Amino acid sequence: MKPYNKLTSAFARIAFALFILTGAEALFAAAKQQPVTTSPGGVTIVSRIGDRDYTVNFPQAPRRAVSLSHFSTEMMLALGLEKQMAGVAWMDNEPLPEFKAAFDKIPLLSDRYPSQEVLLNAEPDFVTGWASAFSDKNFPPEFLEQNGIPFYLPRVEYLGANMDSVYEDFMLLGRIFRVDNKAASVVKNMREKIDAISKKTAAANTVTVFVYDSGDTAPYTAGDALPSDLIRLAGGENIYGNEPKKWLSVQWESVVEQNPDWIIVMQYSSAEDSAKKIDFLKTNDAVKNLDAVKNNRIFVMGLADLTGGPRNPAAVETMAKHFHPDLFK
Repeated sequence: MKPYNKLTSAFARIAFALFILTGAEALFAAAKQQPVTTSPGGVTIVSRIGDRDYTVNFPQAPRRAVSLSHFSTEMMLALGLEKQMAGVAWMDNEPLPEFKAAFDKIPLLSDRYPSQEVLLNAEPDFVTGWASAFSDKNFPPEFLEQNGIPFYLPRVEYLGANMDSVYEDFMLLGRIFRVDNKAASVVKNMREKIDAISKKTAAANTVTVFVYDSGDTAPYTAGDALPSDLIRLAGGENIYGNEPKKWLSVQWESVVEQNPDWIIVMQYSSAEDSAKKIDFLKTNDAVKNLDAVKNNRIFVMGLADLTGGPRNPAAVETMAKHFHPDLFK
């Protein structure tokens, strides 16, 4: 069994916010799609990290892959790659039931990020995960290159990521691991489910939404990132979705001024008590009079639901049923 419930809510909230701020925003500001080529020598993918393009060649399908995020782990499991995985880390939620048996057979390198020594001892021939995994304090591209470890930065970790980024990640992982047909099947299934939901919500009046991640005096929220697109597909609009950051701190005065119709409370891990966040919203003088709070239009979504992966169709459906219940009777 993997100790995915051992992270305390306080640690999960603070640590994850820090690695988003110091990793994703600082290192991966570009959302531009990068070239991909296939040749007799293998698959070559270019990723932008900081202000540099890294060209990475995959001469053959990896056999000892390491995933350093929950979302990339579930992407790989959805593609049936568990036998080609040498380790996982940063599992913030319990895996989906359909993946649990496969997941339990993969070594857990760390609850959070492993040390460089632990990573090297796993003898990986592929590394992927959160953007912050490739920061200077963890596993920078130069370190991976020096140790001959190919790496892949998921497109969903770029600024401006949307569902097309998720589909692209599945297709590129399919190409890297030579399971293109499986990747195409996964994408087709996800796209069909989400398209069916978004067709229902397209004619409905758009509701405004505030994503409450954490923070008492300065709430931390989602900007131009995947959660905003999932909300859009569900018939809503993130009130900070046009901000040029993936995640950002705002002022309660700004939230009150925009008076969102709905509030989504983020749950970082299975161990976190989201009820405390909801209680804060209902008792804090700054926000307790928001329409969403007074009318109890608040619900919880897990971090794993709002990051890229096989959970996204269910996440869009859950949000749509809250935003527009009459469409799903």
